[in-house]
Order: sequence, then structure tokens, then C-alpha cells
Amino acid sequence: MSANFLLDCQDLREKRREKRGGEQGGNGPGQLGGEAAQRAGDRVSGESKRPTVRLPTRFGGLPGPRLLVGSLATLVVMAPGVPGELQAAYREPLRGGRGAVAADHELASRAGAEILARGGNAVDAAIATALALGVVQPAGSGLGGGGFLVFRRADGTVRVLDFREVAPKQAHANMFVDEKTGQVVPERSRRGGLAVGVPGEAAGFAQALRELGSLPAEQVIAPALRLAKEGFPVGRHLARSAALVVPQLRAGHPLRVLLAPGGAPLKQGEQWRRPELAETLAVLAKDGFAAYYRLEPSAIGDEILHAVAAAGGVLSADDLRSYKPVWRQPLLGRYRGWQVVTAPPPAGGITALETLQILDARPVFAEGPGASSTLHEIVESFKHAFSDRARYHGDPAFDAVPPELGTAAYAKDRAATISREQVLQPTQYGRPQGNTPAQAPRDHGTSHLCVIDKDGNAAALTTTVNLSFGAHVIAGRTGVLLNNQMDDFAAQSNKPNAFGLVGTGANLVAPGKRPASSMSPLLAVAPDGSVLCVGGSGGPTIVTGVVQTVINVVDFRMTVEAAIAAPRVHAQFIPDSVLVEPEIAADVRAGLQRRGHRLVVTPAALETAVQAVFYRPPRAQVDPGATTPIPVADDRPAEPRGFSVAADPRKGGIPALP
Repeated sequence: MSANFLLDCQDLREKRREKRGGEQGGNGPGQLGGEAAQRAGDRVSGESKRPTVRLPTRFGGLPGPRLLVGSLATLVVMAPGVPGELQAAYREPLRGGRGAVAADHELASRAGAEILARGGNAVDAAIATALALGVVQPAGSGLGGGGFLVFRRADGTVRVLDFREVAPKQAHANMFVDEKTGQVVPERSRRGGLAVGVPGEAAGFAQALRELGSLPAEQVIAPALRLAKEGFPVGRHLARSAALVVPQLRAGHPLRVLLAPGGAPLKQGEQWRRPELAETLAVLAKDGFAAYYRLEPSAIGDEILHAVAAAGGVLSADDLRSYKPVWRQPLLGRYRGWQVVTAPPPAGGITALETLQILDARPVFAEGPGASSTLHEIVESFKHAFSDRARYHGDPAFDAVPPELGTAAYAKDRAATISREQVLQPTQYGRPQGNTPAQAPRDHGTSHLCVIDKDGNAAALTTTVNLSFGAHVIAGRTGVLLNNQMDDFAAQSNKPNAFGLVGTGANLVAPGKRPASSMSPLLAVAPDGSVLCVGGSGGPTIVTGVVQTVINVVDFRMTVEAAIAAPRVHAQFIPDSVLVEPEIAADVRAGLQRRGHRLVVTPAALETAVQAVFYRPPRAQVDPGATTPIPVADDRPAEPRGFSVAADPRKGGIPALP
């Protein structure tokens, strides 16, 4: 479990106390009610500033949501309880008429908004936002990693770009297994040179900008370059992350030098400059993203190779020369009449789509978002989809994923097995006669961002260096932190890993292979032409967070801010338990337990952070393929025409408008 989120929660509690000014908020656990959420607060100037808010006392019939953190892979609760007054306030979304950007750092959102204001499109702004995240939020993303982009033009054309890292050509299935003991050595895949996959972010940005963008690289890189060169105040998440990792590093370790320049870890509010990364960004601005892979002495690629080799890795010049992003066929489906567009394997979008289409084949929810009947249906659908994900997902170039998993017909078949009143036997989930389940990937160092521009073009981009600060390897004098994406492979077939989970051949290490991912950038298009852009960070909880946000917007007509702040549950088939945040009321939990669910009430925040933008066009643009009208679950109005944007308070995200 990452302690970053617990520390974030403690800091959030302090901020909420300051904003409340002593005001009491929230109801006791176990209370139910029918009121809509209460919102109040004074607006402040500046589009990316959060206003002072009053804590909501109710949420869709439930108490206001608290932020909690728990272990995902093992369901072992390791954090102390979070005080009862800790609550995530939500407000009306930030709204405007000329586009919107949502990221998990305010400065990154502003970088994207700046590009929109200068006439850039959604892809230009998405790349600018991601590059800025790599500067100000290096624990989660950066040029040393890779990810996925889902893009939809206003005319309905959709593209998906896979710039996921790949295993080096000298990688092999047993590279993380001790030759003497035959046991997996987890540290080999998590820290040091062997953990590093071939970085794909720079190549992906070059491809996306060339085919989908409208501005030159120099202009798109400019905001991130300015932040790295001139410096910026350290944010809460970075300060907490640095405080956790620095004590683990030996004196003189390059990452320790970076994160503790004065000897002590970076502190929130401290001004921090990244001159080496600024030089790297300046090279890319001048020569284009292709310069990242150049191999002449002292070039960026050469620095990467030397750093990985010195850390015991096997990355080669040929790996850098041959890396190519992949345009993939978008996954398309339907949910309640909305078209769903997401990224196929090795991304996790197929798990999100399968879940939504199973629910779509079920009757519409009879009760509200916090009811045990609603949560039971959602959890059972998760278990079907994660069962299939565990058994089959990997790089489709190596192991074909059964094509029916993303179809409505298959989802209907799985939906028919769900009982309203009880859980199924473990063998009844997922595709019949499946193979041994595999581990869920661990993308904890991830960042997601959403951009929709003034013309209605939408970009959902998720990028990662995997675990916090990746492999803890800095690429020489470039300032680039390299990923530890090799940890997303199954380290050994059919034997438990460090988390007690087993893996199969579909996600074993192989040269040139891309590891399975939970990243689920997703777009949903309503029958009237409205577009919801959503995605998240947080390993397997990316999928469950994204799905619940879609459900909250589509089924329950929540604003994007309320949809993101709502309490969540998480289930992933293995382990056979359901994580629930403590604001799920006692009688609701009892209803889930009566149906056979094994609940773990987490005392700290689920490791996920969702970002979302909602665009409602000036005039309805009826989708000719729509089959179902938009459901209305209560009397709250739909989002107004224009742009509504929100970022998850769990990670301190703040959106921006151009």
C-alpha cells in the first residue's frame, strides 16, 4: 500500500478545517436520507482556483464522502483509521464555454489551458498537460514512461494510440527469478535497471502531434519547459512522495539528490527548479520528440542507455531505435444508449467496457447510487470483467484476447448469470472454462488527464512510470526518471508472486512485449451529442473508479464533480473481497453481506484519482446509432450547455479553463 494517499488525506483534513472555519459537517455513519447534496460557497476569481466550500452533509442519500486509503493487491489494511471529520467536499464543477482541462495538478491543468487559449486543439493541450505533469508530479509520470491516448474528433472519428513501454529485446520469462532458489525476487522488477521497459512517451507524443495535433512541438513543450527552468512551488502530493522515498535511498543516490537538494526532502510550497530536465525539454523543443531516442555521445538516448546499464539493466541501442507507438482499433460499445470508446488490450479499457455492457444488459437500477441492490449489481459485474481480465489480458501481438469479451452479446450472456440476491460461485464468473487467473497490474505511479477543446474534440490520456518514481533510476544528466514497467508483467507462471497472486503465459515477460495495464482512458457520447471524457490513476482501481464515475453521470445525472467525489467500492475477482469506503452506510453494508459479499471497510483512501470533462454542445446532435434515451433518475438538472470539468480531490487535482 502506498502511504502517499493517507498523508494526502491528513493534509486534506487540515485544509478542510481551515475552509470550514469551525463549521461542523457530515452525518454519523449508517444514516440514510433522500436529500440531494448540499452545496454552498463563495466563488473566487481565477478559473483554476477552488472556492471556499461548505462540506456537504449528504450525498445522494448517503453521508458526505471521506477519503480513504487501503492496500489493493492483498486487501491487508495497514493504515490507522482516519478521523471521522475527514471529508471530501465537492462543489459545482468549473464551467466555461471555450474548452476545459482536468489533471491531478493545478499547474499541469493550467499548461493545457494555456495551449487551448493559444489556439491549440485537444491533442496539443493534452501533450502540454502531460509534459507539465512530468515536471511537477514526477512520482507518477514523465518522459521515462508511456501510456495510452483515446481521441475523438467532433465529427465522431475516433483514434487510439498505444505508446506503452515494451520489454527490452534481451528480456526473458525468468529474468526476475533467482536461479538457485527458483523463486521470484520482487525487487528486481521494481528497482534498478532490469525494471526499466523501453520508454514510449516521447515517441507517442511525436506520433500524436504529427497526425492529430495542430501546433509545433516547440509551442506545445513551452509550458513544461518554463516550469522546469523557472521553478514552481512543490505540491502536496510531491512533498509527501518525496518524504516517503528519500529515507529509503542511500546517501548520494541520484534520486535522493534530486528530491532532497538541501539534504532534507522537498517540502510543500518550497520553490523547486529542474534545470537538467529543462535542458532535455529544450532539446526536444528545438529538434522534435525524435531527439529523445538519439544515441550519439551525450545525447538523451545515450544517457538513458548508460544509466540503465549502470543500474544492471539490459536496455540496448536497438531497443531505442526500434521503438514504435501502435495505432489500435478503438473498442466501441454501448451503455444506456451512450456510445463508449476506450483503449483495447494491453490497456484496461476492455475491463471497463465489459463491466458497463454487463450492467447495460441488466435492468436499470431500481434504487439510488448508494443502495445495496445497486452496489451488488456493480460488484458482480466487476467480478465477471476482472475474471476475464485476469485470465486473458496481455499484449495482443503475443496472445490473442478472446474477441467476444468486448461484445454486447457476450456481456448479455454474463449478465444473465447474475442473481439479484446472492453472489455466484467463483467458477461462475467470467468466460466459461477459463484458465488460471493472473495478477492485477500495479500502475500506482500513474497520471490521467482529460481535455475537450472549443470545437468538441476530446482527448483522454493516461500515462505512467508505474510505481512511485518508477525504477528510481535517473537517465544521467537528462533529469528523466525511468519507469519500472517490467513489474507489470507476471514474473512467474502459475506460482504466487509477492502479493500472493499467480500469473499465466498471457502476461509473462517476453522480448518486445507490452505488459497488461489497468489504464482505461474512456470517452462516452450521449444520444444528444454530449461527451464525457474520463480516466484515472491507481492500478486496478482505475477501472472501478472510471466505471462508477460513468454510472454516476449517466444513470444518476450527477455533475462531474459529484460523480468523482462520490464514495466508491472496488472488487477485482481476486482477492474475493470487496473494498468499501466507510461512508457506505451500515445497513447498505449489511445488505451486501446478506448477499454473500465479503467486505473490507478501508480506513484510508482507495488508491485512485479520476479526472473528467463533460461537454454539452450548443445544440443537440442526435446520434443515429442511439437506442435508448438518457435516463433521468431524479429531478436534478442535466449539465448546462458548454464545458464542465472536475479533478479528483483524492489526489488534490484542480482543473482549468482557457
